[in-house]
Amino acid sequence: MKVHYGYEELNLKDPVITMGIFDGVHRGHCLLIERVVNEARRCGSEAVVVTFDPHPRIVLDDNPEKLRFLTDIDERIYLLGKMDIDHLVIIPFTRELSNLTACEFIENILCKKLKVSHLVAGFNHHFGKRHEGTGETIAECSQKFGFNLTRADALSEGGIIISSSVIRGLLNEGKVEDAERLLGYPYFVTGKVVTGQKIGRNLGFPTANIEPSFRHKLIPSRGVYAVEVQICDSCEKLMAMVNIGNRPTITGGQGADTIEAHLINFSGDLYGREIRIIFRYRLRDEKKFGSVDDLVNQINADMKRTVLLLG
Repeated sequence: MKVHYGYEELNLKDPVITMGIFDGVHRGHCLLIERVVNEARRCGSEAVVVTFDPHPRIVLDDNPEKLRFLTDIDERIYLLGKMDIDHLVIIPFTRELSNLTACEFIENILCKKLKVSHLVAGFNHHFGKRHEGTGETIAECSQKFGFNLTRADALSEGGIIISSSVIRGLLNEGKVEDAERLLGYPYFVTGKVVTGQKIGRNLGFPTANIEPSFRHKLIPSRGVYAVEVQICDSCEKLMAMVNIGNRPTITGGQGADTIEAHLINFSGDLYGREIRIIFRYRLRDEKKFGSVDDLVNQINADMKRTVLLLG
């Protein structure tokens, strides 16, 4: 997959294109992209995915600091790179771009710049100024500008349409296993190991404190999770348990939430290294214990259960 930042001077061969944010690159997105790839292979064209960075809401929202998403652009590139796409075109999203109507975007960028021959659109795709572009808009433009159009159906799981917003809701409730079923892979958070307060070490369970690489990354709700930890520069993967929260037994529930991972049977130095936390199971809610000894006993029980689940 060739990655292009911008759309100038591209020379695509009768491209079959789909476009969107693709936050999470979930199973619904993958089905849509598979249709693009299959159509491109059928007619000897190139399969092209168009996305935007940063997320439009980060640019347009009145309070972007509170926004949370499943993936940043690097993670989307990583996930999309697993598919048989020929080109990924990343268009910088700006306020100027947001002022283009749907038809202006199709004419000036999809048609004149990317030379679209066939557009595969999602079932509920809205785009352009004030999101006024709909499936009907795309159909009118396909007739006007002479490209083929396919409208993809929604993908459902248990009667629920798979969408990024549904998955975000599940993760906000800590339902990482349900989120995995809709994503098609375990949810993950990538970040750098930073210096913490060494509370876990003092309890006999040294932890790696994680600072997410993407400041808008959605972190699953407070609780304890059985996870796998991948050390990015070595591809080594280890069993671990993660606590997300403010450690109420130790701090009394004061202070900011942290992400702390105890890597089972690992004794190396991870400070400054990038790791990926891969969420597999939620073990329990975070809670305040009556004593530190009670907390240590629970951590031991959590570790045994983690090994049983992941071993």
